[in-house]
Parts: sequence; structure tokens; C-alpha cells
Amino acid sequence: MKPFGAMFTCRSVPVSAHSRQLAQPGTPLPDAPEHRPSPAGMERQGLMGVFDHTKPGVRKAEASILRLDLMSVMSVQMLDGTSLTPTGAKTRGLLAILALSDRRPVTRRALAGLLWSMRSEEQARASLRQEIHRLTEALSPLGTDILDVQRHALSLKPVLTSVDAERYLNATPSNILRLPETDTLLLSDLDGVDPALDEWLAHQRDRLRHHLISTLEQAQSTLSDPDQRLSAANRLLHVDRLNETGWRTLLRELARRNDSSTALLTAEQCLTTFRDSLHTEPSAATMAVISEVRHLANTLAHDMDAPPTARASTTTTLPAARDIASVAFTFPDRTTPLFPLVESVFDQATAGLARFGFLALFPPSPKESEDQGGPHHTHDYQIELKIRPTTPPPSKAPSPSARLVVRVTDQRRDNLIIWAERFTITADNADAIGAFLVTEIAWRIAMAEARNAASRPAHELSPLELGLRAFALTSRNDPAVLPQARDMLSDALDHLPENPFLLLIAALNGLLSSTEIPSPQQAAEARTRGIEAARKLTQLLPETVIGRLLLARLQMDDPSTLTFGRQLLIETLPSCSGSGIGVIVDAYATLLAGQAQKAARTLLAFRQQHPTHPFFDLLDTDFMLIFLLGGEFKEAAERGRTSLSAAPTRVSMLVLHAATLVALREKGHKDVSDELDATRAQLSRLAPTLSPEDVLAHHATLPSPLAETLLSLLRQAGLPASPEQKGEQCLA
Repeated sequence: MKPFGAMFTCRSVPVSAHSRQLAQPGTPLPDAPEHRPSPAGMERQGLMGVFDHTKPGVRKAEASILRLDLMSVMSVQMLDGTSLTPTGAKTRGLLAILALSDRRPVTRRALAGLLWSMRSEEQARASLRQEIHRLTEALSPLGTDILDVQRHALSLKPVLTSVDAERYLNATPSNILRLPETDTLLLSDLDGVDPALDEWLAHQRDRLRHHLISTLEQAQSTLSDPDQRLSAANRLLHVDRLNETGWRTLLRELARRNDSSTALLTAEQCLTTFRDSLHTEPSAATMAVISEVRHLANTLAHDMDAPPTARASTTTTLPAARDIASVAFTFPDRTTPLFPLVESVFDQATAGLARFGFLALFPPSPKESEDQGGPHHTHDYQIELKIRPTTPPPSKAPSPSARLVVRVTDQRRDNLIIWAERFTITADNADAIGAFLVTEIAWRIAMAEARNAASRPAHELSPLELGLRAFALTSRNDPAVLPQARDMLSDALDHLPENPFLLLIAALNGLLSSTEIPSPQQAAEARTRGIEAARKLTQLLPETVIGRLLLARLQMDDPSTLTFGRQLLIETLPSCSGSGIGVIVDAYATLLAGQAQKAARTLLAFRQQHPTHPFFDLLDTDFMLIFLLGGEFKEAAERGRTSLSAAPTRVSMLVLHAATLVALREKGHKDVSDELDATRAQLSRLAPTLSPEDVLAHHATLPSPLAETLLSLLRQAGLPASPEQKGEQCLA
């Protein structure tokens, strides 16, 4: 009999078809609290102690009085180790069916059909009654009935039994590595008992195998610890020797460690496995990773022979602990026409991404031919720049322009595209495009990394993963989740107080929380948190542009720090010309200088060029205020509708939207009256006592003429008068 893992390694089916057959896990059990013993407790309890890491709904071993081991031959034991394993194969088969029924009752007809498929129904029913009696007798030393015997069905009482196979069938990506690795055949002693039972066994073994494969595939792509990803890949290949995602993960993790000898040996094992089993080579994606491993090994070998001065320039830099992901660029060969334009975009983008402080950048590599599948690296994300010459109109003189295609792919997910965009670039706008790519790419990667950890409970996340979860929540711009994100960041910073990425998100969370019109005290507290995080970030990474810009933006909302914020912005802008966040903060500073129309024109141009820029949504209250006070009422109304459609409880946006609708009505847009009434009603429900003066307190740095304009619009929008205003009205 082949072991559990080995029996599946030589299937003569294409790997792509094999992959599509996966992911048919067993039916999940009802939810219950997870049990997590300490390492010392696991050592004392041995194998069964590890089994106590259960998915919700699976009983803890200590709570049961009977333990069933099914992962090899059946073994049934009491807590004191007394064996109660039935001697008859049919009796063991009956118990096995009940144990793997997901704790649901199994009808007598189904049991009889599985154990006596060659007999008549009447004979099978009679034999079943005898086996039920034998099983009850075999388990009688327990002194408690663990069988729930009904007239038409049977089941095991879940409170009293523990089944090892359930631990595997209900494993999740976050706890799969806590279970002992197994290569045994499920219920190997029950083969040949009955043809129908053989078919049932085959289904159960496939069910177990498919769930293990699916879970380990998710684990190797979602776990943050490189050692855990490596362990998940090894386990996956132990279960499914032809799993290409397992091979690719294994090769990449070994390459990241600069363990070139082991990586080369693993590559050869991969090739041998596929040639021996399928008489072919792995897919192009896997072959590309193998080629990159060989290239890296040659580079490292050459580096060892190189002088020390040359060695620093050739050695591959692996991601530092503070990075959330590693990134590499590929672009056309230098002989490609108009390559200097791409190089200019590349220089601007890499410099900006490096200043973000949370991405590790690999040196660029030239673009290989399409028929070779393109280059693959030992990084997480690949940013590919493609260039296509454009044909100028015949009536015009040729000008150096090109069509640039930018594509960001997740290398750990078979080159899954997470973002792509096309640009027409010239020598005049290359730097601006490069600056735009900085924020767009960084935010897309951060969001992708946040999604990778989205399915895991918060208590299982590492500090950096908590930061990613907080980033995803903060990016919703929903005031209801901002406190939750703040608490996650606080926990993460307790463990990594100087992590640039965590400090960056903490600064952003503080800014957004302060603009959502809580009480003035809450706004001040949120602003203080944001300023502290941004200051610490700039102290750690003085070159970080986004940290300096966020700090400047936060300081410009407080009259006592407004001057400092303006000065910091003036010093920072030359190093971030054209960047999205720089344009927005500069426009806000222009508004505070009393030039509202100029600020609005700046943002209009920015929106036309980059309508999907992440900060267009993150700082939407800034856009709204600038468009409103700059006279761009239609643009402000569109921004308000878009934001409120996603988060209709945002008081800050409701207030500005109501003021905008009033301005539109004054311009003769009578069709907004119903919308204004609905906005007023929503504000009355959410903030019934909010007055125009309360709103102005959150915009304390607005110049007096703009503040008076906003105050007038808010009063016309129907916000209740403040006590002071009511007193003035009474005196009048």
C-alpha cells in the first residue's frame, strides 16, 4: 500500500487541469471558540496536544472521552489509553462513516448501502442492526453511550468524541502548519471491505487531499513569515508533487535567502519530477522562475569572485524587515527607440518609491522576448514598462512621443495583474507621469498586501499585517471604522515603534480622523496623533516626501502650527514635482492663502490627468472644500455624490455637500432642491445639534472672506444656529 502522499504523485493529467480540480473542502462545522494551547502544553500532550488546534466547531481532545485516529489504520482509545478498536472490519467501517460525516446523522439506508452493497436491502438492514450492536458492545467500557441511535439514522455525539482527521479537514491557512505533517493513507485497513465502501473511501481521501492542497496553497501566499511560507510549500509538495505553485514558492523563498546551491538543487528536482511523471517540463511560468534562479546563482558565483568594490554593485538586495513587499522593474532594451523617455519615468518612479520607505526595490532588468515568457525575479511584484511608438499626424513635424504601458503583477500569484495603465509620454510630461506612478503603484501594492491578509483573524496577524489591515480600513474613508484602524495601529506600533509604513498609516489615519468633524477635542487629539506619527517618520527617514507632506498638511489645520506647515511644504515641493499628494497639499495651501480659484483650477487639471489617483478619494474633503470655495460647484457636487454613495454617514462630506447644493440653487439649478432636502434630513439624523459655527471651528485656518462665504452657505443649508447666534437673533 502506497503512503498517503506518494499515492497521488504520478497522475498522468496536465498540471493545469489538475489545478482546476482542487478546492473541494469538507463541509465546515458550527462555529465555536478556537483552542490554542501553549508550546509547553503541546509538548506535554504530544501528538494529541497538537490536534487540539481546532477549527471552530471541532471538539477539543481534552473534552472528549474517546479519541478516534483515522489517518492510518483505525485506532480507538479512551483517555487512559485503553484500546477500544473494534475487531470486525464492518464494525470499523460503520464507525469510520459516522466519524467522517461532519457530525451529521447518517441514515440507516446509506450505512447499509455502503457496507453491504452486494446484498438485498432487507439483508443489509439486518446486518446493520447486528453491527450497531457489535459497535455498542465494543464501546461499552466507556460507560456512556457515544452513539446517538435513532429509528432512521445514527450519529456520533460530538461532545464525547475527538477525530484526528477532522483537524485536517477543517484546517485553515493560518493554522495548517500547527498540525503534524502526515503521509499516511486515510483508513488504510478498510480497503476491500465492500465495493461501495471502497468508493466512499476514495472520495474521503480525495476530499482530504484537495482540502490540504487548497489550504496549503493559500498558506504559502498569505503567511508573512518566510519560514512559514517555505514550510507550507514543502508540505504542499509532499502532498502533491506536481503542484507548480508549490515549486515556484519554494524556489523563490530559497532565492530570497541567497541559498543558491539549494535553489539550484530544488530546480533540478522539479524538472526531474515533471519529466519522470508527465514526460514533459513544467509550465512556462515555472520554467521562468527556474531560469531566474540559475541566473541569480551565476550572479552570486560571479560576485564571490569579484573584488570587494564590485561586489556591492552586483549582489542582490533582499527586502529589509521594515518592507511590506519587494518590487522590481523591467523595461525595454536600451536600443529601443525613445528609450530615454522610459528611463526618465523609471528614474522618477524608483526615486519616489524608495522615499515611501516600505518597499524594497530590486535593480532593473532588461525585457526579454515575448516567446520566453518574460523575466521573473525573486521579488513579490513586478512593474513592467512597455513602449509603443506613436505616429504623429502628417501635417505636423515628428515629435518624440510614445505610448507607455505600465503593468504591475503579483509574482506570487502567477503574474496576477493588480494594476495597469497607458500613457502618451513626451519629454515634457515624463517626470509628471513618473511622479504619478509613485503613489499609484505604492498604494496598489499596499492594498493588495492588505487583501492577502484580509481573511485572517486580527489576533493572528503580525504587526506589519495589522498595519496593512488598518491601512485597508483607513482607505475606506468611513468614520465608523477609523477608530478600529487606530487601535490596530496602536497595537502594531507597540511592537514595531519605528516601522516607517506603520507610522505613515498612523499619520494618514490621524489626518482623516481629524477631518471627519467629531468634537473639536476629538479632532485635536486625532491631529496630534497624526502629527506625532508624521514627525517620527520624518525623523527616521528625512528623505520621505509623503511623510513630510502629511506632516505639513496636518499642521496647516491648526492656527498655532500653520506657519510651520507652510514652510515645510515650501521646502518639500521641489523634490516632489508633479506627485499627486504634493499637488493636493499645495492646492490646500493655496486655498489657505486666499486664492481659492487658483487652487480649484490646479485640482481640476490634476483630476483630468489622473482621475483614479488614490489620494483623490483619500483627501476628498480637501477636494470638496477647494471646489466649493473656488466656485467649481458642479465639480464639488459630483465629488460629494461619489463620496456619499460609498459612505453616506460622513458628516464632514454631508455638510460640504449641503453647502454646495445651496450654491448650485443660487446659480439657478432648481433640480437640486430634493437632493438638498434629503441631505438636510440625513444631517439632522446624524448630527442634529451641529451648527455652522461648529463646522467653521474645524476650518479655523481659512482666511476670513472664505470663512464668511462658507458660513453663509451653511446657514442657508439649514444647519441649526449656535446658542450664540440664537442670542444675537433675539437681541436683534
